[in-house]
Amino acid sequence: MNDRDVVARPPAQGGQGSLLLGVACAWGMLIGGYALVVGLLGIGNNQNDAAIMLLLALPWLGMLALIVWFAATGRPRSALGIVVGIGTIIGVAMLLVAACFGLLAGWH
Repeated sequence: MNDRDVVARPPAQGGQGSLLLGVACAWGMLIGGYALVVGLLGIGNNQNDAAIMLLLALPWLGMLALIVWFAATGRPRSALGIVVGIGTIIGVAMLLVAACFGLLAGWH
């Protein structure tokens, strides 16, 4: 084996991704996706409920697609980070709903 063979090969990519990158991708996909959906819903008069529901599901479907893509490209920690990000999104939503019910429970 000579030096040309060693130089011609690209270096192997190390690492399995980042957990924080996955969480950031999940939150970014949710916020950016819903900003895009709100922009698309504001363009015209959408009377089709199925189209509205599909548009509202797109950020969540995008997160699932990112999980599959990260896992397929050899970054399982980033895929796990998106799962953790989805869990934090659900947790924050539950806390906000609980706070609203707590505020409205004392209001008569």
